[in-house]
Order: sequence, then structure tokens, then C-alpha cells
Amino acid sequence: MNSNDVPITESRFIDTADVAKLVRKELKKTFPDTKFSVRISRYAGGSSVYVGWTDGPTTKDVDQVVYAFQSGRFESMTDCAYSADSWYCPEHGPRVARTYGCDLDDNNGLHASRCCHQAELVHFCATHVSTSRQLSDEFTAELAAKVRKDCRMAPEGPLDDPIPEGTRWHYGDYSTVYNAIWRLADDTDY
Repeated sequence: MNSNDVPITESRFIDTADVAKLVRKELKKTFPDTKFSVRISRYAGGSSVYVGWTDGPTTKDVDQVVYAFQSGRFESMTDCAYSADSWYCPEHGPRVARTYGCDLDDNNGLHASRCCHQAELVHFCATHVSTSRQLSDEFTAELAAKVRKDCRMAPEGPLDDPIPEGTRWHYGDYSTVYNAIWRLADDTDY
């Protein structure tokens, strides 16, 4: 019998504070050289986990690790919020097990994602997990120098200098060095 063939019944609920602990553990395992701040917020109708860090891995890389810990999902085509239960294995991390409550049929139901027989069916009580990467002054200066060089601008200047039209980092009339730094940071580890 395949591990995905195990019938899914009741899931164990994991409180948001415990979800935050699991998120910290997974981040430490995946990005051992980066210090993360992991906080929770409880509010009427749900709770969230907030992850912050300076420099280090890209937001996209961190999102791939932490978003699996949220129970909330969103279908933008129909403007529909829905929920998910997950398989959780200490060795392999979380994976979506089943989704429900969406008005698109292909977003509801079981997912063949169980990693091994040790994976437990859980419901993470954190509806949302959000991330926020900050850039240190040193990293900002390094990225600004790259942007200025790519755009053939003076090597020094304020972050609100406009980007010359027709250059790689120009994305409209109000593109500045600061805007370009954040676009470059999206693809740059530090």
C-alpha cells in the first residue's frame, strides 16, 4: 500500500505558537547562517506568523520554505479564500494533504503528497505566514553600485536619483535607484 493511499480522517490542530516554532526550526535547517525573527499575531477570525530577516536569502527562497506552514489559501480567479490540511514530517517538512472550501473543484480534495509513513496529518492554525526582508546599509550600497554601473550613472549619489530611460533598470517615469535596488535584491542572496 502506497503511503498516499492511507485514508485521511481527522487532522491534529497545531496552535499558531507551535507553528512559529516549527517555522523557526525549518528556517534554521534550511538557512543556518541567517538570523530570523519569527512572531505571531492573533486576531478575530484567525492568526498569522510573521518572518523577518536582514540580507541573507531572497524573499522567494524563504517563501518556499514558510508558506507550507499556513492553512489559508487564496484563489485569485474567483476571489475565494479556502483552507488546507497538511502532512507534517520532522524530516521532510510540511506538504499540503487536502484542500477544501474553494469554489473551484480542482482546488478541493486530496493531494498525493505524503512523503513517508511518519508524516502526520495536521491543520496549522496560522491562517497566513508573511515574510519581510530588510537590506542592511552595506548590502544596499553594494546593490546601488551595481545598479549605477549597469545604468552608466555616476558611482555615487542619492537613492532617489532617477534611472535613465532605456537602461536595464528603468521601469517607468518614476524609476529610481532605490526601486532598482529592490528589484535586484529579489534575485540576490547576501
